[in-house]
Amino acid sequence: MGVGDDRYQVSWDERAGIARTDWLPGARCDLALARAIDADIQALGHGRVLSLVDLRDGVQIDRDAREYFIDQNPHYRAVALVARNAPARMLANFFLGLKRGEIPVRMFGSEAEAIAWLQAQP
Repeated sequence: MGVGDDRYQVSWDERAGIARTDWLPGARCDLALARAIDADIQALGHGRVLSLVDLRDGVQIDRDAREYFIDQNPHYRAVALVARNAPARMLANFFLGLKRGEIPVRMFGSEAEAIAWLQAQP
């Protein structure tokens, strides 16, 4: 079971032991929405999580939201960004080009690779 709205879906993948954020096509994220997503992840009740973020076509995440997710968020142990197409990869590379926070963040072309990397994180 997950929570979200018409822009995203947050859920817990029990089998993989990760929090998932799936963006819906055309979604736009600002700082207020980033905080809402974080609250949804905290509400899953798993403490500091390994997080898989599925970036789909047309997702727009503004600078304040990106910084919140990567630099200012104590609720993640590691974040794997899954970008399956060119526009999503451009967004993911933009994420990775930001000043690095204290949590590891990496981009993948496949969900299986992303999950394997997350599960190898301390």
